[in-house]
Amino acid sequence: MESTETSIAIEPEKRTWCCAWGLIKSEHNEHTSEDDETSTVQKQKPKEFVITGGAETQLKIVHISPNQEHVFPYEYTLQLPGMGVHNLAVSPDSSSIAAVAVDGNLTLLDVKSGVRLPNVSHRLVSNIWSTAFGGSNDSVYAGSGNGEIFKYDTISGNLQHSYNTERCENILGLAVSGDQRLVGASDYAGNITLIDGATGQLLRRGNCKSPMRKLVFDPGMRFGLAACDDKSIKVIDLPSGKLRQSLKGHDAFVMSVAASPDGQRFVSGSCDGTIKVWDSRTTKNELSFLCGNNTNLWDVAFNRLSNKVSFVGDGKGLNIYYCLGNAFNVYF
Repeated sequence: MESTETSIAIEPEKRTWCCAWGLIKSEHNEHTSEDDETSTVQKQKPKEFVITGGAETQLKIVHISPNQEHVFPYEYTLQLPGMGVHNLAVSPDSSSIAAVAVDGNLTLLDVKSGVRLPNVSHRLVSNIWSTAFGGSNDSVYAGSGNGEIFKYDTISGNLQHSYNTERCENILGLAVSGDQRLVGASDYAGNITLIDGATGQLLRRGNCKSPMRKLVFDPGMRFGLAACDDKSIKVIDLPSGKLRQSLKGHDAFVMSVAASPDGQRFVSGSCDGTIKVWDSRTTKNELSFLCGNNTNLWDVAFNRLSNKVSFVGDGKGLNIYYCLGNAFNVYF
């Protein structure tokens, strides 16, 4: 497999810690005549964007789909009320962003207009470490620094439900199924916990003895994937929660993992800047490459169309690879 790298450069001291993708789908115009329908559809193709957060008190939104209104790629920023962001998630309809700041605050923003709820919390002092959406735009989840998970209403910010992993640890990874029936958490002590999203009942807990970073669920809910400090990716069977495999290959802490929405691949990134792409069916490593000058890689993400991978870290900006069959090529 081949790979070519592209990047949007940033100053070395501006560290980038997290990234996520959004997709604005085309909208059919009911007033369009049959003669104009073809041209209208062409003008309203889905528009992709990437959101990055880091040490600066702002989020950067990069639209990578060409259009007639702006230069390509088109970038803008959304200011944050507090400190920089180390974890973020985008709602299923790509209209909202949940951002976790270094000071433990959870902020909800509109992709277009900015901050909507500056501090989503039911407590005087927030202690949030991770965030995730399920299949609904109406609720957002937050993992705390004491082993609790909170479910909030995205309009009012009110608490809807709380879950307890029964381990007083920083929840570094948080995953929610599309139907919100299963909530998963990974923490700094190496625990992976599965909880019933409706009742709050603890279903299973396992321990891998090393800090567990990012946690994601396969779109088909066949397995979960966890990035681990023992240089491996843990493959967790769902819904049993049993360890299925421990995938080796990285030579440093695995900081992040992401599954493609079509369920065919997943990607992992380690702190030494190594990226690995895996086949979801065979769990075999398809491609490995080094992320140029990007030492201390922090996060990786698949786009909504399953054909691009982004990653961020220290010393370099946003990097994007375009996937076409068994090749990874430069996108822009």
